[in-house]
Amino acid sequence: MGIVFDMDGVLLNSSPIHAAAYQEALASLSIRNFSYSRVAGMRSSDGVRAVLKENAIDLPDEQIADLAQRKSRIALARITRENPIVPGATAVLRALADRLKLALASSASEAGVNGFLDRNELRPLFQCVVHSGDVRNAKPSPEIFELAIRRLGLRAADSLVVEDAMAGIQAAKAAGAVACGIPSTCCADDLVRAGADLIIDELEDLLEIGAPA
Repeated sequence: MGIVFDMDGVLLNSSPIHAAAYQEALASLSIRNFSYSRVAGMRSSDGVRAVLKENAIDLPDEQIADLAQRKSRIALARITRENPIVPGATAVLRALADRLKLALASSASEAGVNGFLDRNELRPLFQCVVHSGDVRNAKPSPEIFELAIRRLGLRAADSLVVEDAMAGIQAAKAAGAVACGIPSTCCADDLVRAGADLIIDELEDLLEIGAPA
């Protein structure tokens, strides 16, 4: 069995940072309707498009790309500076890596993923790392999880995906994996509606999975 972890909102307490980055990047526009939970898990470009659509704002692709890049730069700078790793995450990952295959599959950029792994010395714990640049289609497409599971050498049915976002839960289910929601960004009810098979309150709950009886 293996566990595939999302990064933002699961291993990093970065949801408030991403929400603030969206709002700062889009501050010059008339954004009246914004909820980060609705775009959590998406690539920044897809998230910007979703926010603009909800607010009936039509912009050319080039401007959307500029806004997405600005949002990503703002968020990455803060995350790099603050390194908001979830308390206890390192200990949980080390314990799980002793008996299970672990993968990291994040919609974040290569720089964001590598920075997280290297700052926290976690790279050796993951047998597979996948970032947004490795796939064509972002969550809720199952592509990123299908790739991670394939690289782990596992069947989807033997893989647990840990996600905090509705788009991520939908992607995990579409990949055929067991979807585990952690309500750090979205509420538990939203994650269940998205298809979560189980809900955990904290990462430590995962230590019961695959543990000897």
